Amino acid sequence: MKALKLIIQREFLSRVKTKAFILTTLLTPFLFAAAVALPTVLMMISDNDDIRKVYVIDNTGMYANLFESNKTYEFINLSATDSTKREKASALLQINGDLNENPKAVTFYSEKQQPPRELTAYINEILTEAVRNKKIENFTHQSNIEPQVVNDLQQILKSKDRIHVSTIRWDETGKETETLGESARIVGTALTFCMFFFIMMYGSLVMQSVVEEKSNRIIEVIISSVKPFDLMMGKIIGVGLVGLLQLLVWVVLGGGAMIAVRLFLGIDMNMASGIESQQAMEMLQNNPELMNGLVSGLLNINWIQVAVCLIVYFVGGYLLFASLYAMFGSGANDSQEAQQLIMPVMIILMVAFYTGFAAAQNSEGAMAFWCSLIPFTSPVVMMVRAPFEIPLWELALSIVLLFVTAILMIQLAAKIYRVGILMYGKKVSFAEMFKWLRYK
Repeated sequence: MKALKLIIQREFLSRVKTKAFILTTLLTPFLFAAAVALPTVLMMISDNDDIRKVYVIDNTGMYANLFESNKTYEFINLSATDSTKREKASALLQINGDLNENPKAVTFYSEKQQPPRELTAYINEILTEAVRNKKIENFTHQSNIEPQVVNDLQQILKSKDRIHVSTIRWDETGKETETLGESARIVGTALTFCMFFFIMMYGSLVMQSVVEEKSNRIIEVIISSVKPFDLMMGKIIGVGLVGLLQLLVWVVLGGGAMIAVRLFLGIDMNMASGIESQQAMEMLQNNPELMNGLVSGLLNINWIQVAVCLIVYFVGGYLLFASLYAMFGSGANDSQEAQQLIMPVMIILMVAFYTGFAAAQNSEGAMAFWCSLIPFTSPVVMMVRAPFEIPLWELALSIVLLFVTAILMIQLAAKIYRVGILMYGKKVSFAEMFKWLRYK
């Protein structure tokens, strides 16, 4: 036990005291916050080389007045004979004919190879709306329909009202409870990604530690005074504690960085600069019922259950996969060979990852149920179900199966580890590694 404690202490301190760990741990949250805020900051910074003035030459006189200037772009009408400004213009919109008769009678000239997307989208929207209104006007006149009727119909078609169906769950006793809906699915998907990323990252650190000590022949000195099992468990626990410390620091600093960016720069971290994200935000603003449903869903999530599941399944999943990483790392002579041996583990993790995302569409389906019980997929897939109400017997059975399998896998990995760490210069196959299990 004393040797195990010393190995855990060594693995923990040797990584925590490095400059790489300190810089990565401290800077990652701020880099993430900066990456989220950067697109918005760049849009706020004025650039003299960007298109600011758009000159419009409308030979028909029907469309030029439809374009309204804003803080980003200024639309200036030109006559077809005004050649001086036309030659100096960095952006020119020229309309040569009635777009109802010829939709291609409009051209946008720009100095840039790719004009700003929001500018071209705005121009297309204005011209499309103008053509549609002209066609409606002609149809109204030809069909002898009251213009007010058409206007009322247009208002109905433009209405942004949406039906929001509330979902209620019936339990076996007939009790009605409001479901968590989309917000719980979003939280579950995010937790699935985090669990996959953390298990893969810290498991790889265990494998790298084994390969480095083996390639440097340090392992021969260590193994003379420490049992192979204690050495392997010391590495697994030590790296695991490093991971938990790093996660804690990231949560604290990440939250502080995002709050600081929002307060001091005035940037809403929840609002991306992309058109799709803006449309999603506009949809939520125009549908308060949907927004209230998302907020209510987040508030109604059992965050205690989510936190407990996150910690328990991270510990169980990490112990399970870290033992596999250590086992295959012990049979490799270098990092390249270790990557080849670890491929089956990576495939299992990828299957769990994609299964988790698929299970997000139906968290109570058969696939989600069985994969949340299978130990090799449950750490990732169960995160999808963590925000929802899980029957206690399912949760208990899943945890028991996970930790029992982790203990068995650790014992199995220790038998292979004790032989592999002293095997040099020979490329090991999977069949040979399984033979080591029978060694006394």
